[in-house]
Amino acid sequence: MPSSRAQVYIGPVAGGQISWTKFDDKDFYDSYDIKPVWGFHAGANISLKVRNRFFLHTSFLYSTKGRVVEGKADLLLKNKVKYNFIEVPIVYAVDFRAKIGRGKEFKYYFGLGPNISYWLGGKGKLYNSDLEENAEFASQNLEYSIVFRKDPDNFANDEMNVAEPNRIQLGLNLASGFVFEPGPNQKILFMLRYELGHSFLSQTSNGTFRPTYYQDVLQSRNMGLRASLTYLLDLRVEDMKRGKSTIKKKRL
Repeated sequence: MPSSRAQVYIGPVAGGQISWTKFDDKDFYDSYDIKPVWGFHAGANISLKVRNRFFLHTSFLYSTKGRVVEGKADLLLKNKVKYNFIEVPIVYAVDFRAKIGRGKEFKYYFGLGPNISYWLGGKGKLYNSDLEENAEFASQNLEYSIVFRKDPDNFANDEMNVAEPNRIQLGLNLASGFVFEPGPNQKILFMLRYELGHSFLSQTSNGTFRPTYYQDVLQSRNMGLRASLTYLLDLRVEDMKRGKSTIKKKRL
């Protein structure tokens, strides 16, 4: 009688990414340029074969995202920040088979699904006109850490306080990639994933500082393009090994 157990692959995943944020207020772009930053992600991936050709890929990742905000014209401002997240991207994908000439067959796929993120914090560097006039900071950037829900009068000069952060954020993944099978019950998964942000970093508050009146506008969504490589092993391999060892013991 055939086993009813689903085919499950598990393994490490890591990769690089470029990210930025998108503002709903179009007037924001009249005064500021938004530039992307490089980051990385790493963690574990679980791939579940739902049915023939259809897979559900889920990862549990530590991820760094961010942005650079620069003032236009005579507006003296540069704020480069990197955010840290725990992410759970979920991609429902369908596989297709292809060949290059008479070469070995390979698979490629397309998929989509939600992206769930939990905002851990982050670090940044800020320089603006207020700091230019402040003798303590005139010749250097303000290096700061991001903190959440601190008393407005009781956080440090090297912190950016977010009074009402949206720490759980949602987005949409659009994914494509290739699947290679180097050996029995093994897979190497290359994935290119575009994240379309949905949730604001904060719906009602900005990031505030003590040494400057500047506020970091957080009514913005994370966007990004990510490339990752995953090595996957079929969990049923362990069952096969246990079965073989049991047979050997009985023969003894």
